[in-house]
Amino acid sequence: MRKGSHHSVETRRRMSESRKGKHHSEETRKRMSEAKKGERHPFYGKHHSLETRKKMSKARKGKKHPLYGKPRSLETRRRMSEARKGKPISIETWRKMVERRRLSFRIKNHKKV
Repeated sequence: MRKGSHHSVETRRRMSESRKGKHHSEETRKRMSEAKKGERHPFYGKHHSLETRKKMSKARKGKKHPLYGKPRSLETRRRMSEARKGKPISIETWRKMVERRRLSFRIKNHKKV
């Protein structure tokens, strides 16, 4: 195939079908893994900029997060709770929690006139 030309839709479909159901052997997977470790990894020694990190963070928040809206089991919630117990909370976090409680209390006790 010449540089700059593309496979037809039919050819791409046939190439896709020919690979379906085939898997790399354990040995091949091991070699592929070793080929990308350390200095041979394309991102080795590089870092995402602050701007990029913010974009990546924003892209995974709210409804776009893979776990958004998925209920957690009681066991999972218990384990998450246990993991947090005993950890110190920063003053800033503590202030936010207090403010959130105050706001919640005001909303619950607000009576319409």
